[in-house]
Amino acid sequence: MASSSEELAADAACAAKARGNAHFKAKEYAEAIAAYTEAIDLEASPEMHVLYSNRSGAYLAAENSSISKALKDAEKCVELAPEWAKGYGRLGAAQHALGRFAEAQATYWKALSLEPGREAYEAGLAAAKEGEARATKRRIAEEEEKARQEAAAAAAAREAQRAQEENDAALGEFFAAIGDDERRRKRAKSGIQDKYATQDLGTAAAHLERLTHKHAEFKNLNPFWVLRLDTDASPDDVKMRYRKLSALCHPDKNAGDDRARPAFEAVKTAYQTLLDEKKRDRAILVVQGARERAKLKASGNDDDLAAAMDREIMKTFAQNEMKRRDVEEHKRAAAARERMQEAEAKKKEEEETELESRWNQDDRRAQRIDFWQQFQDDAHRAGAQKRLRTAKNFKPQTHNPTKTKHGEVKLETWRKDWK
Repeated sequence: MASSSEELAADAACAAKARGNAHFKAKEYAEAIAAYTEAIDLEASPEMHVLYSNRSGAYLAAENSSISKALKDAEKCVELAPEWAKGYGRLGAAQHALGRFAEAQATYWKALSLEPGREAYEAGLAAAKEGEARATKRRIAEEEEKARQEAAAAAAAREAQRAQEENDAALGEFFAAIGDDERRRKRAKSGIQDKYATQDLGTAAAHLERLTHKHAEFKNLNPFWVLRLDTDASPDDVKMRYRKLSALCHPDKNAGDDRARPAFEAVKTAYQTLLDEKKRDRAILVVQGARERAKLKASGNDDDLAAAMDREIMKTFAQNEMKRRDVEEHKRAAAARERMQEAEAKKKEEEETELESRWNQDDRRAQRIDFWQQFQDDAHRAGAQKRLRTAKNFKPQTHNPTKTKHGEVKLETWRKDWK
């Protein structure tokens, strides 16, 4: 009995799939989606991955396409049949429609590895590469525009670097004059370097101006610049510098100055970044890489080299930040687009449900039934009247055996006349 019910379910799923294929071929995508959904819900088809693949294609081809649903069906298809090339083709198309060009390329490569030479997958791969190239071109244009706007910030960075070099020279002389070996041993043991422990940090007003001026947004991306440290600073150096700068910039000690709060937050953010080992390593790599690039481009003048290093470091941090923002914006836009599509699909489904509910209301159903019965009664009465009229007007054929037909001659009548 169980096998019989399973066979019935499988037959029903096969029939629903056939209807879906027919609707898809006729470009009736909404009906195709409904038929494929019916077959999937039965969970009796031996080709469930094909059903998910077909429904994914219908979602993409529909007039009000739901790309997010197409993506989910394609992912389910690949999960059910990881060695079926067409499933990866469906997945690549959905990813391309969502603007995920890098993922689409990887998916099409997988499809070609399973079915080499397939023109559809090669065309999809080429389209994904072209889409990514266009997106990259737009990003490069935006980055170049940002770089032009940062030209003024580079000049300020050169001045800051020159001032820092002068401070370092003064600190070197100061260290030579210090004779307190006990304090130096304690600092070495705790990881605090003399050049940072004895560095003159200046006034609170100077730091408020430094951390909140026009181009501070991009300069503050470099945590070493914010804390006035170099990449060789130890965690103890970072903690010591944070205590000093946070005391100078704290809003409670700079009452009435609106710059205190953002300056204090910049110091706090830089401190947290350098305490995180992974973030600290990334920041060091950015600084060192920028310095190496500046050395390759430098003309040989020490002042020019220092300015070039400072400019390259700030530019690299700014570019990384703009790329991060761009990626986040794309993710937000993609998520918003998917949410909007799902909301539209849900709204349409609710409207269809409401329409069907109104159509199936008892009073309207009764009216349709009464109308149909009346129509049948009217048709029955009309047929009866027609048969009655036909019966009244019917005249049966009469037969006269003595009457000859037209053209017929009785050849023996001459005998009677002759006698």
